Amino acid sequence: MSKKLSLLLVLAMVVVMLGAFSASAQDGGYNEAPMLQEMVEAGDLPPVEERLPANPLVVEPVESVGQYGGTWHRAFLGIKDFHSLGRLIYESVLRWPRDPADPIQPGLAERWEWSEDGTELTLYFREGLRWSDGEPFTVDDVIFWWEDIENDPEITDAVHSEWIVNGEPMELERVDDNTIILKFAAPNGLAESVGLAFHGCQWPLGFERFGFFAPRHYLEQFHPRYNDEADYALFEEKVFNFNPELPVMYAWHVSEWEAGATRMVAERNPYYWKVDTEGNQLPYIDRIEYTLVEDNTAVNLMAIAGELDMQHRRIDFSQIQVYMEQAEDNDYYLLLWTTAQASGVTLFPNQSYSDEQYRDLFQTLEFRQALSLAIDRDLINNVAYLGQGVPRTETVVRSSALFQPEIEQYYAEYDPARAEELLAEAGLVKEGDSWYFEDGTRVELIVESTDAVSGASSNALEVIVGNWNDIGLTTVLETMSRDVYWPRATGNEVMIATWETDRGLVPMVDPIYQFPFDERSWMGPAFGVWYKSGGELGEAPPPHLQEVMDLYDDYKSSVDPDEQLEIAREIVRRSTEGLFTIGTVGEIPGLVVVNNNFHNVMELHTSDWLVFTPGTMDPPQFWIEQ
Repeated sequence: MSKKLSLLLVLAMVVVMLGAFSASAQDGGYNEAPMLQEMVEAGDLPPVEERLPANPLVVEPVESVGQYGGTWHRAFLGIKDFHSLGRLIYESVLRWPRDPADPIQPGLAERWEWSEDGTELTLYFREGLRWSDGEPFTVDDVIFWWEDIENDPEITDAVHSEWIVNGEPMELERVDDNTIILKFAAPNGLAESVGLAFHGCQWPLGFERFGFFAPRHYLEQFHPRYNDEADYALFEEKVFNFNPELPVMYAWHVSEWEAGATRMVAERNPYYWKVDTEGNQLPYIDRIEYTLVEDNTAVNLMAIAGELDMQHRRIDFSQIQVYMEQAEDNDYYLLLWTTAQASGVTLFPNQSYSDEQYRDLFQTLEFRQALSLAIDRDLINNVAYLGQGVPRTETVVRSSALFQPEIEQYYAEYDPARAEELLAEAGLVKEGDSWYFEDGTRVELIVESTDAVSGASSNALEVIVGNWNDIGLTTVLETMSRDVYWPRATGNEVMIATWETDRGLVPMVDPIYQFPFDERSWMGPAFGVWYKSGGELGEAPPPHLQEVMDLYDDYKSSVDPDEQLEIAREIVRRSTEGLFTIGTVGEIPGLVVVNNNFHNVMELHTSDWLVFTPGTMDPPQFWIEQ
């Protein structure tokens, strides 16, 4: 045998061993993982070309085309810690982009189009999509979800609001196996974002009771509408994502899990419908193995010891020094992802508070401006967040398409003297060391929080209460259990509530911190209930809040992305300049632990559950160096 031929054979063997298969430029074919290739050769699977759709979604690797194989080790706290898996299997009809500045991307639907009047949305699904058991995916799986899940009151309490326009639920028109038309009573500006990019996944996503399709061929046998011997408890058991029998459309399906188990395994889907830029069917990684642990402390102990290949969820930023000290010995490195928290600790002066005197005071802009200027955000940043955050009042984060740098620091400087001037402009009178209403009643502020808030947030609240007392506003902090606090806050009983303002990346999906959207909008829960109920419940808001509600109605009524962007930016501007919430320090980093042999993880990313972090960076293109 010649040296040249021997060298070629050696190179060929190396390629096979590494599993780094690349598509043939001559025949335009596709390649697959060795474990699937073995199943094809044994006659247990059809060839990869028959398993992929006619037009698979092509995923651009973050850094490089990867190698097949390996097990991704993670830790979780059990089935109620569903997002440990759920954020890795983000597969929806349309997709959030990797770059938040980009528009919504194709997903299971390769294209979509609106009618001229914006009342009909046609979805064109990829031809040849298949469930993980090999059965065809068609629009009948969407119709099954709509008719037998979303509109079954035994399963869904009420149809999700993005599918109701002017009080009328959408209608579906089946065109063919791959094409369906969504029909609305008027233009529906939430269909693409809330409906198809956020909620448009396989129903249900763990404990989130939303979705847009479900495997009809499997679930009909367990649905009481189709089987007299079935019941809804059985249906719920079979549809849950941890059921190893459940056909799925995402990259890894759960293959091992049962009650009492100490680990869960998810294995590659042989019919997954995406490839990389060289025609290699994804995912690269064969399986994900989860170790069941008791609490966050156990997760961090495993991560510090180098036992987790890549994890962001439940990694404690306060332990960063320990992580840094152990990184080299335990063969991992660290990333700091910006979180979508516009503010880690936020104050909500309740503008719909039941006491009329305080309600009027909280509705006075000068008073809210005074509260904001009295807060020493630099001190909070250093004491609570190790100097890693950004003092600010802006209600979105910098990577959001709605970010406006000129208002990020709106009334965010520490200026207690100016704060006292504004208190006087708000109609308060200072006598001695305290402020009073004009009738002589002393102003006494009650800030409420939950004992679930600890560590950094607790330290921040102590600074804020001290700052307000320093300028003569008698302020106390009351802490209670979450099961007591939450009903009080949503029930309009809290004077000044506290929470974090997350949802800072794509806030129009759930704008509870932009204006009184519902009872969770603690700047005015009674006004939020009024808006949510269409004026049937709650209380009508004052004009400055009603105007923002009207803007959101305009947003929902437009299917023009440019018009929606303009409206959304105006909502953010009014929310920030109106100090509907009072932010303190945001852009606080989240810690990520990555094994040195784990590749294609984005270095820069804004972490947000609304975009299913790390879902938008396509976990199926992560790979492990063998």
